[in-house]
Amino acid sequence: MGKTRIEGEKIVLRRMEYEDTDRIVRWRNNGRVRSHFIYRERFTPQGHRHWMETMTGTGKAVQFIICEKDSMRPVGSVYFRDIDREKKEAEYGIFVGEDDAVGKGYGTEAAKLAVGYAFSELGLRRLILRVFTDNGAAMKSYENAGFVKKSILKDVECSDGERKDMFLMSVEKEKLISFVIPCYRSERTLPKVVKEIKETVHAWKEQGKAYDYEIILVNDCSPDDTFSVIRKLCGEDKKIKGVSLAKNFGQHAALMAGFHQVKGEVVICLDDDGQTPADEAGKLLEQIEKGSDVVYARYDHKKHSLFRNFGSRVNEEMARIMLGKPKDLYVSSYFAAKRFVVEEMKKYTNAYPYVIGLVLRTTKRISNVTVCHREREIGNSGYTFGKLFALWFNGFTAFSVKPLRLATAMGCLFSVAGFLYGFYTVIKRLVNPDVPMGFSSLMAAIVFMDGMTMMMLGLVGEYIGRMYISMNNSPQFVIRETVNEDV
Repeated sequence: MGKTRIEGEKIVLRRMEYEDTDRIVRWRNNGRVRSHFIYRERFTPQGHRHWMETMTGTGKAVQFIICEKDSMRPVGSVYFRDIDREKKEAEYGIFVGEDDAVGKGYGTEAAKLAVGYAFSELGLRRLILRVFTDNGAAMKSYENAGFVKKSILKDVECSDGERKDMFLMSVEKEKLISFVIPCYRSERTLPKVVKEIKETVHAWKEQGKAYDYEIILVNDCSPDDTFSVIRKLCGEDKKIKGVSLAKNFGQHAALMAGFHQVKGEVVICLDDDGQTPADEAGKLLEQIEKGSDVVYARYDHKKHSLFRNFGSRVNEEMARIMLGKPKDLYVSSYFAAKRFVVEEMKKYTNAYPYVIGLVLRTTKRISNVTVCHREREIGNSGYTFGKLFALWFNGFTAFSVKPLRLATAMGCLFSVAGFLYGFYTVIKRLVNPDVPMGFSSLMAAIVFMDGMTMMMLGLVGEYIGRMYISMNNSPQFVIRETVNEDV
């Protein structure tokens, strides 16, 4: 049932009880109070008891009594009615019944306390209310509590026949968005990326979108002054968290370290170099709101070097062949994921994380949106050929047994080929006894077959080695230091 008592500065909200019936009836029959309701018929004890039995008793409504904090004198009531647990919304209502309590700010404080309770305790995301357009004091109180005018309802007919205009107002719980950024050699680019995220979220709020943010900056043991920059950014904004890894674990391990710090309902991952446009994160969120679990950014024209573009292409094909990625799905380092996906990914504790593989094994509701890709303004990519090769190799050995099956198939193929070649050699010798036996061809066949054997053994050994390392609980990442973790 949630809290039974909510304390503010001037007032206390306590749960309404059957003993409050006479008080509620008296307040609702007050002419001042009754004029602010559409239903203006005389209120009765029987009607109120029916309300408690059919509404508050069934959970369709929750109602509190507003009491003055010092004396605990009841002065009014606040309630939520028609609570929809699926849509997570309800209609909000309030009235101050005691005439001498009007104008003391009780309504504003009650509204703020009630909204906080609805979002934190009842798990609601949206509250709506209707207020007559000539009730300026009430509207000001609601606006102070975060309600916003959405539309005007013309000529609403009250139960006594009077027609008046009403405002439809609503307040929505801000959805926390967690931005996770792995950082490496980004001391000059990171401040601009963070600034763009803040400006983007501010623009969303101006558009009436209920979003808030937190930013997780993971320093992957960068050799430059990146973590000093992170410290400074964290000092300027408590919504920014800094994480410094004890050694360079790689981008995917840094992402996993960031996932263990997030609190948001949606997690957005982007790069630290400014090439992934934070101001287009709204496109990813729109697709999430439409029902996707994960949304990857797709680029019409990537501004990477030919080497990086080639590496991305190889990575795409590897994910398609080895991990079962849909052919029309484009994966990138810029993506958004719902919180439950991230929580499922965090369950993977082995030493070789590969985020794309974790996503593909968690959900099939994955989509793309097209965003621009910017030129790199400062520095060069941190991915060398060795790092890209290690990434690809990790991808298909950590989440697929297809390489082992390929090794089996190739072994069978070459065994059959060797048998057929031997049979061909015998027949050829019987048909033409003068055919010389070739030493060079024999050596070539031996070297080739032994080479293939060693490669297959190496691949099997890689799997066994990874199993051994995982059994020894080798960590995905080691955190040396955090900033603003407890904020």
